[in-house]
Amino acid sequence: MDAHSQAFKADAGKPNPLLLETGCPRALLAIIRVLDFGALKYEAHSWQGVEVERYNAAARRHRLARDLGEERDPESGLLHLAHEAANLLFQLELKCREAGVDFVVFNEPVSGRRD
Repeated sequence: MDAHSQAFKADAGKPNPLLLETGCPRALLAIIRVLDFGALKYEAHSWQGVEVERYNAAARRHRLARDLGEERDPESGLLHLAHEAANLLFQLELKCREAGVDFVVFNEPVSGRRD
């Protein structure tokens, strides 16, 4: 097949968002609801102006609450796990911004698929 034809699609090495979007839609929605709550409580995207260490502490507080048997955050009514994940995403986003595009490149697996 000609590499310049419309039938040829060179996707090798490109990120596949569908792996996350179709694989974890409920988890994504739970995190989106945390972001919605935060946008109402503060302002949309205001998390970007906060130092990363505060998100580390917030994620750990939600983890501690879960470890103590509390499933939902009393203020939002949402799962502590979703709050924790949102705080981890904030940390990851800030780290990616700091490190640049090369940060998301990965090494090929050595052994291939595991059965």
